[in-house]
Amino acid sequence: MENPEWLEELRRMLLTQELLELLKKFENFRQKVEERFDTLEKILSFFSEYLLDAKAIDQEKINKDLSLAMKKGIISREERVDVLRLDLIIKGTLLNTEGPVLVAVEVSHTIDDFDVRRTINRAKILEKATDKRVLPAVVGYEITKKAQNLMEKEGVLKIVFSE
Repeated sequence: MENPEWLEELRRMLLTQELLELLKKFENFRQKVEERFDTLEKILSFFSEYLLDAKAIDQEKINKDLSLAMKKGIISREERVDVLRLDLIIKGTLLNTEGPVLVAVEVSHTIDDFDVRRTINRAKILEKATDKRVLPAVVGYEITKKAQNLMEKEGVLKIVFSE
């Protein structure tokens, strides 16, 4: 179109304010989804240090598995909710053993000992619910000394980005 400002004016005249706001909200949502996928692809690529064929597990699939485990009495309702709060669950094959594994991932700007304990606990629940080996992992930009010590003691995987 030769005059894009005319198109914008025509939109303002034809569309209600609610529709215009809805278009803006949708555009913001689209941008956030794209950012999340970009972040997910960057995080998955960093786990290639530990895993072959790293893939994010769909939230719907993990929800079904956890709900089934809850119905069977393997985990509690609270434990199910806790695991669903994980930032990411990855499945892949461990490089060193070539065994299948899930990775329970917590993402935080500054990784502290609370983040490390939380991912360890959630990994244990997920392991109990799925009867699969689950490794705890944290991803962030900074890490406290206390968290670092706890991770080394407990064998937690870590990805630390530099800003």
